[in-house]
Amino acid sequence: MAEAGLEPVELLAALVAAASEAHTRRTWVRRVAEVLARALPLARLELGERIEGTDEVEVVSGAPDGGAVATTRRRLQEREIAALRSGRVDEAERRGPGGRERLVVPLGGAGAAMFVALSLGPGGRLTPALAATLGDVLFHLLRGQEVTQRVAELSRRAHAENRELREQARHGERERPLVARSAAMQEVLRRIDAVAPFDTTVLLAGESGTGKELLAQRLHRLSARGHRPMVAINCGALPANLVESALFGHEAGAFTGATKRHHGVFERADRGTLFLDEVGELPLEVQVKLLRALQSQEFERVGGEERVRVDVRVIAATHRELEPMVAAGSFRRDLFFRLCVFPIRVPPLRERLEELPALTAALVADVAARLKLPAPPVPPAALVRLARHDWPGNVRELANVLEAAIILGRGTTLALDAALAVEPAPAPTPAAVEPLEAAIRRCITAALQACDGRIYGPGGAAQALGLKPGTLQSKMRKLGIDREPFVRE
Repeated sequence: MAEAGLEPVELLAALVAAASEAHTRRTWVRRVAEVLARALPLARLELGERIEGTDEVEVVSGAPDGGAVATTRRRLQEREIAALRSGRVDEAERRGPGGRERLVVPLGGAGAAMFVALSLGPGGRLTPALAATLGDVLFHLLRGQEVTQRVAELSRRAHAENRELREQARHGERERPLVARSAAMQEVLRRIDAVAPFDTTVLLAGESGTGKELLAQRLHRLSARGHRPMVAINCGALPANLVESALFGHEAGAFTGATKRHHGVFERADRGTLFLDEVGELPLEVQVKLLRALQSQEFERVGGEERVRVDVRVIAATHRELEPMVAAGSFRRDLFFRLCVFPIRVPPLRERLEELPALTAALVADVAARLKLPAPPVPPAALVRLARHDWPGNVRELANVLEAAIILGRGTTLALDAALAVEPAPAPTPAAVEPLEAAIRRCITAALQACDGRIYGPGGAAQALGLKPGTLQSKMRKLGIDREPFVRE
């Protein structure tokens, strides 16, 4: 490429070295532009890929001066369509003396889906033949970058899956037993077994401590994704300003303290299962992005522009009633229907006390093994005592009480009296909720009484209530309130 002012071998070597350091297309554009600028008066380089089935193109563009690399989506220009269709370089006419020249170089021959556009300043000249040769070189370098990026991504995923599986194996060694002797729990297991083979989204609804995560683990194990990790996240335990990053990840520099790229739970659960516990606690602004991710299986990291595609099966859980939240506007209706494809209600312990003996025996054996103590016998009197308890904390509370009883009994007896001696403070009784109409009536009558029945003007009831006089009179007519009893002579 002597015409370009640089020996071909030198330029090729520089391009190969630059492209080998690029793991993303944005970095590839920046590095290649820097090398070409040594040989050409390059003003801007664009890498475009046609979006299949459309006349639109996604363009990554950058200048060799080290400025920001931008990713945009626009309609294909006629010259770009012609170059992609023919596989030949399209050379734009110069725009006046010393004007810029724009070359569209297809990558991959006739019918290609990608191109490179070179905007050359004054004095820059590439013949179509030379530009075509450059296009062949860039095409193979780009394919090499894509292979490198794919290998790096597969390696990252393999390491992430390995970590998740090791973590699950550690937890699985001491996984609490799943006991289902009651008709209600048998129905829960039937529904789980029925939906497990499919990638259908499941919503587990039930009080805290009923074993929703244990059921999610069973569902995951029975699915075709059972050999992949199940990644769990408690949406209610995350600070509001970090929820989006925890779910979708972030790029380096996305916010203060973000020194490197972070992969969220959606990426970590790719080809596996994502368990969204306490999904009802998500802020509304994050619910929008979650809905899009569930619909398209695509998302963008915080501070990023690149769309990340995943293959994730989602199991959600909540202890809250989502339908009243939808009616109140605190949970999106469209997200509710997207999550509630296959709902499963997990009954509280007080509704399945018939399985208390089997559940107690299983938990005592499990806890004793974890504490490395002998498993004490469970006498009938202990079961009677346990059955009289309300269990507001459900199975989790039962497990905690049994653990305390085993410790206090030194593994020889079940010291339930001591374990149940400390009862939690009763929750404060909530104040009675006043009906809205009664509250409005009370406010209006109080205002009329304070204003001596006056409605209009300064010091009137309308001004005191922050209403227009006509609005106040309308409400009074609707509620049958007469101002005359409040008027003082």
